[in-house]
Amino acid sequence: MKLGDLSTRVTRRMRGESARVRWGWLRFWRPVTRSGRLIAMIESALLPTLVLWLGWRLRPGDPLGVHAGFPWAWFGPWLIAVRYGAGYGLFGVALYAAFSQIAPGFVTTVTPQGFPAEFFLGGMLMTLILGEFGAAFRNRQVLHREVVKDLTARLERTKRRLFVIKDALSTLEQELTDRPMTLRDALLDLRRTFTFQGDRPALTAPARTPGLPVPPPLPDPRAFLQLLSQSCRLVEAGVFLRDVTAEGLHWRLVASLGQNLPGLDLQDPLINRVLETHQAVHIAQAALDTVAGAPWVFAAPLRLDAYDEVDALLAVHTMPFMSFEDNNLQRLQVLCASYLDFSQLELAVEDVRSAWVQAPISLQQEWAQLSELGQNFKLRSYCAVWSGLGRVSDDVLAEFAGLQPVESSTWTLKGRNGQPTLVVLLPLLSTAGLANYRRDMVTQLGQILGRSGQRPDQAFDLDFIEVTGARGFLELRRLLSPATAESKTP
Repeated sequence: MKLGDLSTRVTRRMRGESARVRWGWLRFWRPVTRSGRLIAMIESALLPTLVLWLGWRLRPGDPLGVHAGFPWAWFGPWLIAVRYGAGYGLFGVALYAAFSQIAPGFVTTVTPQGFPAEFFLGGMLMTLILGEFGAAFRNRQVLHREVVKDLTARLERTKRRLFVIKDALSTLEQELTDRPMTLRDALLDLRRTFTFQGDRPALTAPARTPGLPVPPPLPDPRAFLQLLSQSCRLVEAGVFLRDVTAEGLHWRLVASLGQNLPGLDLQDPLINRVLETHQAVHIAQAALDTVAGAPWVFAAPLRLDAYDEVDALLAVHTMPFMSFEDNNLQRLQVLCASYLDFSQLELAVEDVRSAWVQAPISLQQEWAQLSELGQNFKLRSYCAVWSGLGRVSDDVLAEFAGLQPVESSTWTLKGRNGQPTLVVLLPLLSTAGLANYRRDMVTQLGQILGRSGQRPDQAFDLDFIEVTGARGFLELRRLLSPATAESKTP
């Protein structure tokens, strides 16, 4: 009995598939949103003409079917109106009207008669109604396509974020003897490296050629290569930076693993693909046409310039054979993408950093990014500084930091006299929104301090600073001087 039910179900499904293929051509006449105007005009003239020819073959004396039981000839303009709109359908109506007046003089089989006004009025009204239905369907189709595109982009971002979780779970199922650290450890180490970057001496800048720009230095490429060597088991690799000299463009090796790395050849298929697509590439990809004996096995961009061109990249020369597994390659791509994001933020932070070198790097980067938005697009952002006046416990400060707006970023610093200070960046905020923020935060702070019998004006002093480049950052430093970073609330 079960086998019989299964056979019936499979047969029914196969019949459904065959019927779908057989009648799928009817979907050609559904409303379209991406057809060219020339194609629409050609179809608007061709289909009514074809219907007239068929009507003449079937009823030589009455091709339009004025005296027929049903006006079949109107299906030409109606289908065009549904597919392209009422305007194209009315073109077919005009073609029919012209044919009804001219045909008796050229086609001997057509019987002369008066103009059928009622016939054409009904057909024209039906064409307009169907055109409106087609327009509504096209609008829904465009909306559906945009929603699907947005959901697809969100799905891709979610997949990239979930890879970290997938990699962490996979480490619980295999031995870690040949893997010194997990992706989570590598990301934390990378973040720690960037956080304390200001405590190390800067790299030696290249010799400046008069009249030519000098690329800014990369954020500690040597430490980044050491991290990749430990996490992804790289043996020989190099970080190359594009330089502009009097002789032209050339790629300079700024950090390396191993000895005797080959020069960077831009004609290499792998390097050329990275410069064109701005994506990480490895030789295991099927779409990459590599030649035997290619010097590089993996490459990824590390920074883009103001013209969206790659000016720094990682090129890997030697990796163990077992390192070409999917998890290790994806881990390498994630780390390179994180380094790329950090290096892009570092491009605009030079002026802000000169105003306050000891500030947290994340605060410098976000301040520089919001300053650039305000300068280019007149989008204002503000910084709220909650300075402690008395003894404020860490629990109260942490609870208050958690109540800040979702879009804001917070840092806990030491202000004057060693009192704790909460720095809050409020991006893209108007003056009315700033007043609402002050009112809401004072109310919530009063509820927190009410448990200990304190008032907000006795515990904290509130100052607002507009985010305006190095000038505003210097004012923030004066409010907190002397100030040292302690922690950041993500």
